[in-house]
Amino acid sequence: MLTEAQLHTLKNKLLEQKEENNKVLRGENSEAVGGDGEGNLSNIDNHPADEATEMAERETDAALNKQAEAQNEQIDRALAAMENGTYGICEVSGEEIPYERLELVPETLRCVKHADTELEDNAAMAEEEVLDSTVSPERGDEDDRYDKEDTWEAVSGHGTSQTPSDVPEEENAYSESNDGPDKA
Repeated sequence: MLTEAQLHTLKNKLLEQKEENNKVLRGENSEAVGGDGEGNLSNIDNHPADEATEMAERETDAALNKQAEAQNEQIDRALAAMENGTYGICEVSGEEIPYERLELVPETLRCVKHADTELEDNAAMAEEEVLDSTVSPERGDEDDRYDKEDTWEAVSGHGTSQTPSDVPEEENAYSESNDGPDKA
């Protein structure tokens, strides 16, 4: 069982980590700046590589924010477990979590043996949300499956970057049906 001194040390670690996460969420550690990254409001005269760098920084910030939010949720759960006296006990097996593990990952509520259980559950749920029941290897019938051609049909309905010169058949059909300068 954890001593009062160990609990106090771990609680301080959790609160320090939560404050670091809050700094990330407030943007205090961010490299990205508004506009084009150099204080300009317009991106017109920027080199594409500069734009890509700025986009990468914004994506990194977004990923760090998401990670900080997730870790803050775990920290809040760990602090609540401290309050109700269940901190340091695996929520799956009820076994005591070694202090060494809690020093390294103070927000954990699971022992090493059960640490990945939640990750596997979340991964399966994410896959199930994305997969449609019509895309199933068990169905077997090629005609019933939603494939890349179906995807192209659905997406191209919103427009493409093709011009009439990219599709010669359509260009010829246009000039044959048009009684404009070509037929005069």
